[in-house]
Amino acid sequence: EPAKEFIANKGYDVQFGARPLKRAIQKYIEDEMAELIIRTGMKEGETIQVDFDSEKQQIVMNVLENAE
Repeated sequence: EPAKEFIANKGYDVQFGARPLKRAIQKYIEDEMAELIIRTGMKEGETIQVDFDSEKQQIVMNVLENAE
């Protein structure tokens, strides 16, 4: 939930409303997720957990191994 709030806050502008939301999702989720996939060499079946670090005020992502 805190990660969603962070993205919502970054993606809202008083003047433009929610128009910047797409860019915020791309910057803080999609771009970071792509870097994580490349950096870790993710395998099929693994998932990415998205969370928010309130101390650092940033999105954090972790690769979770397949539970099977």
